[in-house]
Amino acid sequence: MKTVLLTIILLLLNFNCVNSQKRLTSWSQQNIENYTKEMYDKAQNLSPSQLLNKNLIDKYWSEVFLTLNASVNHHSKDTDYLRSLAKQITNKTETKLKGTSRLIIWDRISNGDIIFEGKGLVFDNDLFTVAGRANQLLQSLTKKNFGYVTINSTENELEVLKNKWLDYLTGKPVEELKPNEFTNSKMPEISGLSAVKALIISLQHNPEKEILTKKCLKNIYNLDEMPKEKSSPANYCSPDTYAFLYLGILFGDEKFDEAKNSKWWMNLWNENQNKLFWNSDKGIYELKK
Repeated sequence: MKTVLLTIILLLLNFNCVNSQKRLTSWSQQNIENYTKEMYDKAQNLSPSQLLNKNLIDKYWSEVFLTLNASVNHHSKDTDYLRSLAKQITNKTETKLKGTSRLIIWDRISNGDIIFEGKGLVFDNDLFTVAGRANQLLQSLTKKNFGYVTINSTENELEVLKNKWLDYLTGKPVEELKPNEFTNSKMPEISGLSAVKALIISLQHNPEKEILTKKCLKNIYNLDEMPKEKSSPANYCSPDTYAFLYLGILFGDEKFDEAKNSKWWMNLWNENQNKLFWNSDKGIYELKK
């Protein structure tokens, strides 16, 4: 188990972080559902006005990704496009995105909109809303960060964020957001409390998670159930295997503790979520005494 844990950490050191977008363990465009070369080619030829409208109506993660991809490839210097995106930041219209395999938005995992698979592409913006998608586009196009659009962002907060972007785009000085630092963290991309909460909730029973696990076991290992051998790679068909490992790392467990099951972690969160603090020296979470 310790060898596997170290392997995961080494893999994590090799991702490229672009603004509020991070890779957890492994991800590639091949992991996107409902994604074809024809869709890619069509998106690359869309005009700025067409992309702006597309951002309003995208319903699949693949469509959101292609809007982002085409914008970065062709319109990063288009100031009019950037201003129009900034004006979309006050649009709180929400879409329950489909085809979200290996898309990680911690709040959407916590509320059940996304099934955590143990790995994928992590976004700090809520891509389920027009505002979140617009902010992600602006961050990716400009490499600037003036704040995030989350599931809990208020109308006033979105108005402030919109004005920061408009000020920046007209040449005014705007102070960038300084993200929380988790000093000495082995996995900074999952060290926020929103990630801790999502990981714990992901451990609880979920029929869709069970279907995902069984499909992996059958298709890759020709198994009908989880192996009894703890060292079997088939254990990684279950997202829970990753979640237990990640939580162990975040809380300083040197080895896997079987007593810390899904119920144990849920009780920890329910009873102590307001007592958790980041120990910068140890690079782990601890409880305030």
